[in-house]
Amino acid sequence: MNNTQNNQGWSPQELVEENKQRTGLIGWWYANTALPTPPSSASFVEREAARKSQLTATIIFWLLVCFILFIPGCLTLPNPFVIWADAIMIVFSFIAIFFNRSRWPQGAGLLLTLGFEIALTLVIFTTWPLDEPSIQQYELFVFGELLCVSLLSSSSVFIVMLYNIGIILASLFLQPHTAVLNHDLQMQLIPIIIRPVGVQFLVAFVSWLWVNSASKALKRADRAEMIAYLEHQLVDEREHLQQGINQILQTHVEVANGNLKARAPLNQDNVLWQIARSLNMLLDRLQRSVIQEQRLKRMEMAVQAQVQAIQQAEQQNEKPVLNFTQTELDMLIAALQGKELGRTTQLPSMQRSPQTFKSQ
Repeated sequence: MNNTQNNQGWSPQELVEENKQRTGLIGWWYANTALPTPPSSASFVEREAARKSQLTATIIFWLLVCFILFIPGCLTLPNPFVIWADAIMIVFSFIAIFFNRSRWPQGAGLLLTLGFEIALTLVIFTTWPLDEPSIQQYELFVFGELLCVSLLSSSSVFIVMLYNIGIILASLFLQPHTAVLNHDLQMQLIPIIIRPVGVQFLVAFVSWLWVNSASKALKRADRAEMIAYLEHQLVDEREHLQQGINQILQTHVEVANGNLKARAPLNQDNVLWQIARSLNMLLDRLQRSVIQEQRLKRMEMAVQAQVQAIQQAEQQNEKPVLNFTQTELDMLIAALQGKELGRTTQLPSMQRSPQTFKSQ
């Protein structure tokens, strides 16, 4: 009982951080671009889906901010395809909002990742000739890896990494170069390749490790929450079971003290309901049996009293007077009023002497 009392003051929901109601611009953005926040009592799958949807909405918001801020810079670049790539990504971001709002955040993540990778690829291969400032665009491929690892399966980041490395190598070896870049490639080919390729490797593996660790931590937290919830359920069930046992014991005590009207007050929600129902049925039968036994006892006492009255009248040479007994015998007494009876031969098995009634 002490353990039960000690565990009554907590709930498994206390282990789950309560979702605060967001207001202002953030609240408006989540309300229109992401799944609604589930209650803390929701399942892990529902809460994880809402978390990914809100993460996608947050990424889309900052992508839109970046792409809109890029517009003035894109207009100053000599490559006219850059502004078109930026505009296409803005359109893709709004389409991703629709996917995310439609309970398909994976579709939104796939659209953003593929859109960014294709747009950056087009910008690189439309830069003619390739010069030293342009090769700095290779490092922008890490944003595609971050989008992939954040919005899609974590292992898919390596596919994006291999694609990025392939585009970097193809651009360096197949695109026309300026004379300065050709000279630098002849003198420092390995360092020029290692820097963007190494960045792709580093970002891919670090982000993969980080996302995997976060996913495992979430699963461990969910298991801990489930264990806490089950423990809380066991405490509640133990408490309800103890209450049911106490009520059944109290019913036994009342019946033992003579209260045959006592019943176990348990409903169908209680785990002991079947036992209480059987006990109540047994008590009903016992009560009816006791009532029948009392009626039979009163009947026998009434018969004994009438026999004694008849014997006493015979001793005094008077006519016997049969008084009513408020039992089923009264019907016979009423029928015998004022009548004289003849003698009948009783069967030996039916004979019963008055001493039998006296002995009772």
